[in-house]
Amino acid sequence: MSNTNSNHFFNNEIVFENHWKNVTLSQINEVIPHDFFGKKEFIEFYLCTNGGCFTNEAYIYRDSFYQVSKNDYNLIEIASFLHIPLFEKDENPHWTSSIIEVMERRDLLSENFEEFTLFHIPFADNYGDNDFWIDIQTGEIKYIDYEESYDPNDAIIVATSFPEFCKNIQAKRR
Repeated sequence: MSNTNSNHFFNNEIVFENHWKNVTLSQINEVIPHDFFGKKEFIEFYLCTNGGCFTNEAYIYRDSFYQVSKNDYNLIEIASFLHIPLFEKDENPHWTSSIIEVMERRDLLSENFEEFTLFHIPFADNYGDNDFWIDIQTGEIKYIDYEESYDPNDAIIVATSFPEFCKNIQAKRR
């Protein structure tokens, strides 16, 4: 477990800690066998940092990528990146969930989620247990606020790709 921000995907103001155990390329591909736009960077990220938490504040603004209206989501907080499970008995970090755990938990919500998880991979969440997903067909990053809706069709597009999402995380509100 590492307690430093050694991840070059974030700017230096971001404090990102509590990384889970290192994973290999084959372990990543076992959990995420799909190809998608941004997968190369996704793999680099997880080889460097297998999940982790933002110790201080971390935010993403949708208007960094898209035009948003006054009533649309713009500022979204990020708490942690999910980890790739190692499938070791009784070993899991207490500070993040695994990608597999989140997929299984959301699959139980509705039939719509079963279909959604065929084409989307969860990779991050916020303090409200809301998830960020990669659309494996487009590479776009989507967000679901479960206080608003449990229908994955209501997911909002947050960023154009995984690397752009990471690059635009901010340590402070504007």
